[in-house]
Amino acid sequence: MPLEDDAMPEATDGLRLRFVAEVDLTLDDHAAISDLLVASFPEHADTFRAASWYGARPDHRLWIEDSPGAIAAHLDLERRLIGVGGRDVLVAGVGEAATHPKWRGKGLGRRLMAELRRVVSTETEAPAEFGYLGCREEVVGFYERVGWHRIYRKVREINPDSREWTTSESPTLIMPAAKPFSAWPEGEINLRGTWW
Repeated sequence: MPLEDDAMPEATDGLRLRFVAEVDLTLDDHAAISDLLVASFPEHADTFRAASWYGARPDHRLWIEDSPGAIAAHLDLERRLIGVGGRDVLVAGVGEAATHPKWRGKGLGRRLMAELRRVVSTETEAPAEFGYLGCREEVVGFYERVGWHRIYRKVREINPDSREWTTSESPTLIMPAAKPFSAWPEGEINLRGTWW
């Protein structure tokens, strides 16, 4: 069960964490998320004007707001059983991780990742064995500094644009949640759907 808004206290800097199930988002929430994503990824503005996600539709959102309706940092997640070397692994696939340009360099990404780890490590909120994300090479260092582990595996996935199965070797990162990093299985990864 997701936390109620009142359960996430306001930080001393006035920022507020929110963890919301996708089905509970309002149209205003979607608009605020889209605004953040357009500002953060201007090269994909058309995509994020059309929807507040890309690839797999998330089941939860986690964000930091500086005032109601003004999102400073955001990520989404979808829990899914993926295949890894012939085994089923429950992951929280993370997408649309972004900090608004005016808030960059203030530690919001680190704060969001700490809250993500807490949320997916519990049995009551959005439990998963591991966090999972694919990213660009230039941001791998940030994720490693906040507790993610890079792995080098082929990944089978559906490209959301072509709707065709592809194999990727782009940066893949795993975050321990209900299980330690050492429990991640060997073998090729099958996302059994689109990336996040």
